[in-house]
Amino acid sequence: MKHAHTVSWAVFALLGAGTLAASFGSAYASYLDPSGDLIAGKYTPGEVADGDAEIATALSARRGTAAAFGVSYGILLLGVALGPYRRRRQVRGAFVLLLLATVANAVVILLRVPLLAVHFGAASANLPLLLVTVAAVAGVLAKNHSRAASA
Repeated sequence: MKHAHTVSWAVFALLGAGTLAASFGSAYASYLDPSGDLIAGKYTPGEVADGDAEIATALSARRGTAAAFGVSYGILLLGVALGPYRRRRQVRGAFVLLLLATVANAVVILLRVPLLAVHFGAASANLPLLLVTVAAVAGVLAKNHSRAASA
């Protein structure tokens, strides 16, 4: 329990850094590497658009927009983890903010199943939600443990 808070903020920080890296990779594929911008893991936007350059560009732009939100979420995770959460200031507020952002992310990703009948990519909502929940619970337990020890 002694190092639970350190493990907690480290998981948040690693998740934020990983999200940033993946999102920058996605933005790169969308804007600079058309052969790497694959839809359903198989087709380029040009192939899906059947040669229509405007549709292919719109498909790449949609991925770029998603990547931009990923970058923002990664910065949020990293900033909260390395800022107030790491220093044990406002741990509860940081936890709530991270959990809300992660739940919102998961909900929007999972909406593809009932609304579009697409399961591809839905699992990507689970890992961040699981890691943020575990890290937050560890942080809360560490804070409660330190309160009980000082009482």
